[in-house]
Amino acid sequence: MKTNTKKTGKLIIGVLLAGVLVILSSCSVKQEINLRADGSGTASMTAEIDETLTTYLQSLAELTGEETTDGMLFNVDDIRKGIEENPGLRLETIENNEDKLIKAVVQFDDIEALILQSEENLNNKQIISFNENGSEKEIKIYIDIDNFLDIAPLFPVVEEPLFMTFGPIENQGLTEEDYLEMMEYALGDGGGALIKESMITTSINIDGTLISQTGGKITGKNAVTFETPLIRLLLLDKPIEYSIKFK
Repeated sequence: MKTNTKKTGKLIIGVLLAGVLVILSSCSVKQEINLRADGSGTASMTAEIDETLTTYLQSLAELTGEETTDGMLFNVDDIRKGIEENPGLRLETIENNEDKLIKAVVQFDDIEALILQSEENLNNKQIISFNENGSEKEIKIYIDIDNFLDIAPLFPVVEEPLFMTFGPIENQGLTEEDYLEMMEYALGDGGGALIKESMITTSINIDGTLISQTGGKITGKNAVTFETPLIRLLLLDKPIEYSIKFK
């Protein structure tokens, strides 16, 4: 039996793919994590993309010279390559349906392997840590402006100029009101409201007994659902923090 054994940093759960979708989705990003007691499991994600945002971003890409791949905003090949280069992950399926819907299912040996911590961010908090203390296990999710780009190896689009324009790093210090006003101007009437109403929903099913959680809602005997407002991830004006403790 292990005591106080820490497996820090390499993953993202609540925002698996949300970083890529953060400016591309309308209101529907749903993820489900099935976590076994040994830290392995599967992660699935489905995202529906609003046609207004798709059309706008494709037009912006043409104006700025940042071309999309075969007309697609999601580069499935890049995502697949990032997953295949990580020995702890196995991609079951990934689909991109005319840029309106994307689906992905990934198996992981260790939940921390979903996204590796970059060497540049070794002094920052990991996006997710998985800790054991005797029979108890705890998952902590922590996303801030300093570790946000750790998702880049798996989702390179977050470092593209087109994405960076609307992402948290380029908009540090901007208030929510100012950001939504900017999006209203960029997307047209209703654009700001579309962003404000958008949510990223992540359900985590535990193979064990749930002890406690912070930041989410208990939605089953051993299940927790976290709802992250898209605007919070776009601005990251304060850290996003969640946790689950189980045995």
